[in-house]
Amino acid sequence: MRVTEHIEVTDQMKRDLASDGAIVVRGLFTREQLTRVRESFDYGIAHPSPQHGMAYAGTDDEHFNDYGNPENREVHLATIKELGLADFVAALWDSEHVWFLGEELFIKKGGKAGRSPWHQDTAYMPANGPHLLNIWISFEKLPRKNVLEIVRGSHRGTEYNGTSYSDATDHTKPLWLETDWPRLPDIEAERANDPTSWDVISWDLEPGDALVFHSGALHGGAPVTPDCPDRHTLVFRFFGDQLFYRPLPTGPVDFSYDISGLNDPSLTPGEPYHPSYFAQLR
Repeated sequence: MRVTEHIEVTDQMKRDLASDGAIVVRGLFTREQLTRVRESFDYGIAHPSPQHGMAYAGTDDEHFNDYGNPENREVHLATIKELGLADFVAALWDSEHVWFLGEELFIKKGGKAGRSPWHQDTAYMPANGPHLLNIWISFEKLPRKNVLEIVRGSHRGTEYNGTSYSDATDHTKPLWLETDWPRLPDIEAERANDPTSWDVISWDLEPGDALVFHSGALHGGAPVTPDCPDRHTLVFRFFGDQLFYRPLPTGPVDFSYDISGLNDPSLTPGEPYHPSYFAQLR
């Protein structure tokens, strides 16, 4: 069964996603559909990409992470097509076309792995625009304090430098070493001093619910704690007609692998960004 057979995309959902950069979709997946999504997740864990690993290895923040494995693309695409997720995404944007950007997998367990850093996915890709989103799916019941957080409206604001993911004591350590993109703010320090300093949104989640948010929104968090010790999460990423080429900074980068070659000199900034190596779903 396709998700659009039991989920109606409303005008309110479209407005909230466009303005806030994030919505929660209650019951996006039935129990049977969530089982199907879990099969994709389990396959990805059993067949990791070469860049998989433990983020912040050896620290209390250590957790498994893997993303964008081309060897597993057809497995994920089969799930996406079976569930009709492209039609759901297209309806949120009123986009004629939808492409699959890739997947990401997380495992945090043992009640210790802390917050993932605040960041924008667009700091790691040479494109931005209104039609770019993540569907964040966890398989456990999660209280709000253990769910990903999003800064409301930040997808329409400042483009920040990325985090290098190389320093568990400083989540703002820059990804790009030579850029005019400003360094990530220390959002957690500012919130500790003033809980109202950032307009952060999040929700409690039941199995089958999903967070849907713009990839360029500032997002982070989702720790595990003794009362919520394990979290298994699969993220599906999509883009639509209104995604545009925006080159990444050039020069040295502090990251686990080289992303400086993602720029395409054949494209002009502002030109539609729809590379043929991404799977077009509709």
